[in-house]
Amino acid sequence: MRVGATLLGAACVLGGLLNGGPALAEPPVVEVQEVAPTGSMPKGATLSHDGTRFFVTNFGQRDTKNVTIYDARTLAIVDQLDVPGIICESALSVDGKTLFISNFSRNSVMFVDLATRKMTHEIKAGQHPKILVASPDGKSVFAANWMGKSVTQIDVATGTVVRTLDVGKQPRGMAMSKAGILYVANFYSDTIDVFEGKDLEKNHHFAVCKCPRHLALSPDDKTLYISCLNFSQLHAMDVAKETVEHRVQIGTAPKSIAVSNDGRYVYSADYGESRSLSVVDTSDWTARVFPIPAMDRGSGVAVTPDGKHALVTGWYDGHVYLVGFEGTGGHPEDSKKRMRKWQFTPRHADPGD
Repeated sequence: MRVGATLLGAACVLGGLLNGGPALAEPPVVEVQEVAPTGSMPKGATLSHDGTRFFVTNFGQRDTKNVTIYDARTLAIVDQLDVPGIICESALSVDGKTLFISNFSRNSVMFVDLATRKMTHEIKAGQHPKILVASPDGKSVFAANWMGKSVTQIDVATGTVVRTLDVGKQPRGMAMSKAGILYVANFYSDTIDVFEGKDLEKNHHFAVCKCPRHLALSPDDKTLYISCLNFSQLHAMDVAKETVEHRVQIGTAPKSIAVSNDGRYVYSADYGESRSLSVVDTSDWTARVFPIPAMDRGSGVAVTPDGKHALVTGWYDGHVYLVGFEGTGGHPEDSKKRMRKWQFTPRHADPGD
């Protein structure tokens, strides 16, 4: 019997029950195909647009080796960047030439030229910026200021602050549609702020689940996905009606989410006791929860262009895992052997928030 089979089946059934009917079929079986060490407390997970490079921000590394660049297929380390401060999250420019990183300790956003691997700009943001999102038109990057109840909009061409948007308590997840509508999840206000208009002058907010942590839009921008940390659920909201159409039970305390390019699968890095990667199939709203025995608290997640693989970081164990549909490549047996070296170490307690 596969480890965690009972949990997987339960998650699948719950996914169907929460949506008013029986579960149809689980998403494909997944397996760890590659694994590699990171720095301390790997947090952000960003994949290059062509799917060849993977960027990890190491929150526990001050001033040195706080951004690691991997070959996304093999997890071989390509380079490590030394950036002053504590780096929290990252995002790529639309042209793929610049990596934007949020500096938690310096209250700033940095631009890193990926050709030279050098920092070109540092722009002051609000207090403790975390999540970043680049506008689809390539003109702006937005920083959610965790302790500032604000979002900073930065002009990419000039490296200057355009405006500061007032939001709720502890803004975290963000997403922006191709039409320029910005969504901001307010973690401790249990709300989402919506900004639209040429100068983002139109603003309203609405209530959502307790502790909305991360946001992601479907490729057609019609559905906003919300990771509900305290409910251990993925919510799918119809953006036109601003109502939740589907609630799917996934792994405990889902932290980060990412959507496949074709929109079929939503992946979640689960920070809670399940220590898992969850996969939701949006064709029938079923879910598979895949415990990764060696991973101590899932943190960041990114989906490869084919939609069949995801890269997920383990916050406390300091590793990155390439997880893929069973039989789609990599070295799963070798990965199992490597993970046994640290999978039985003492676990950390569940998060307080």
